[in-house]
Amino acid sequence: MTEKTKIRASYTPEEKTQIILAVMNRKTTIQKVAAEKKIAATLVSLWKKQAEDAILERFANSRPGRRKVELSSDEMKVEVRKTRIAARTSKTRATRLESSLKNAKARIAELEAAVRDMAAVMGCKLVKAKRSRAKKA
Repeated sequence: MTEKTKIRASYTPEEKTQIILAVMNRKTTIQKVAAEKKIAATLVSLWKKQAEDAILERFANSRPGRRKVELSSDEMKVEVRKTRIAARTSKTRATRLESSLKNAKARIAELEAAVRDMAAVMGCKLVKAKRSRAKKA
């Protein structure tokens, strides 16, 4: 009796890619490709699954991005106007906060002077408390 030995065919990555893309693009079925290439349908299914997993892994490991949106000139003008209004509002808010901070500092200085005067009248000596530095997280 003669034994038949099976010869394993090897496929290049390019060939595998073409087969998988044909299946993924629904140009043909897994069974048709397997019959055409004389390989097991389970092997084609395995390659397809590996390709899908590789694609998912690639996108899972990448940083999210934004696609560029084309704006018309009218839309661009509206966006510029909104940005200018937001900048003006922020500038006004910053000016008010600076003014409030300046007034608060002046009020603190007045209160400190009043406390020193009261301590002098009472004959007490003021001791400055040491400020502890906040620990950085």
